[in-house]
Amino acid sequence: MSTGLGRDFSDPYALLPELYDLEHARFADDIELYLRLAEVVGDPILELGCGTGRVLVPLVAAGHQVTGVDRSPPMLDRARSAVLERGFSERVALVEASMTEPDRVSGGPFGLVIFSLNGLMHLPTRAEQRAALSAAHRSLDPRGMLVIDALSPNPELLATFDGRVQHEGSWRKADGTTIDRFSSRIHSPAEQRIDTELWYDLIDPAGHLQRVRSGFPMRYVVPSEIELMLELAGFVEWTLYGSYELDLYDDGSERLIVTAEVTPS
Repeated sequence: MSTGLGRDFSDPYALLPELYDLEHARFADDIELYLRLAEVVGDPILELGCGTGRVLVPLVAAGHQVTGVDRSPPMLDRARSAVLERGFSERVALVEASMTEPDRVSGGPFGLVIFSLNGLMHLPTRAEQRAALSAAHRSLDPRGMLVIDALSPNPELLATFDGRVQHEGSWRKADGTTIDRFSSRIHSPAEQRIDTELWYDLIDPAGHLQRVRSGFPMRYVVPSEIELMLELAGFVEWTLYGSYELDLYDDGSERLIVTAEVTPS
């Protein structure tokens, strides 16, 4: 057995681009939401934490001009390949940078800024999250909109993050290799932090096992906190939703979807 990563997770996605795409290939629940918002608000679009282009590519395919920012070179390389394969290069810019510096990215001001699928939570401190939101505000057009998709911090869910190892899914590659994903998550209420370790076990058709290991911290936000952060960053007229269909947020919501505007409508 070979092991992919030790405990130094400076780039937790360095060995994961292909596995990430395999795992998320069928997840498109949020795409229609972003397409509708892009149609209403207009180009250009900035996605922070764009990864391998799961959200970015459908937006570009719909005719939008999109800039994607991510700090992982391997993830950006896979996004770049996906863009090239589809002939979208003229409408896409991919930038290696932190989510805390979107106002330094060329191509703005932007009509829509997106933190998709827990992207904001990958900034593990409140200071970094506030810096990212403030920079997003500065990068937006006066008529622009911010949208955030984050985990809803339900107490019942957080209680399950007690360090237990869980099997989270199985996939099969075209060459017959099977992949099993395992995780262990520990929740710190005081820091609103979820420390995650992941293991991907790859077994090829001959029975050889390779383990790819990664891990990262995430910081969740509660509704009242994200509202205060938005106010301090200069946003106005924000709304909290609990689903990609924009049902209003309540105690049973699994997602915390937030839209906020730069200036009053």
